Amino acid sequence: MFQEALQLPEEVRMDLVERLIISMPGYRDIEEEQVEIARQRLSEMRSGEVAGVPGDLVLARVQASLDARRNS
Repeated sequence: MFQEALQLPEEVRMDLVERLIISMPGYRDIEEEQVEIARQRLSEMRSGEVAGVPGDLVLARVQASLDARRNS
């Protein structure tokens, strides 16, 4: 089944992943926890306690990480 899923277009695979995650027991609790963490981080950024990382740099890092995993 996994090998078949890998043959799907990337957009379809991402949709499948999202649906699988949402279907997991306890997902709502995790989602609420993530929202609270996001609120806390936003507060830290607004107060100057932490500095943000430019989005294009974050996306480049994520892409490099994904490429490395695909090539290994």
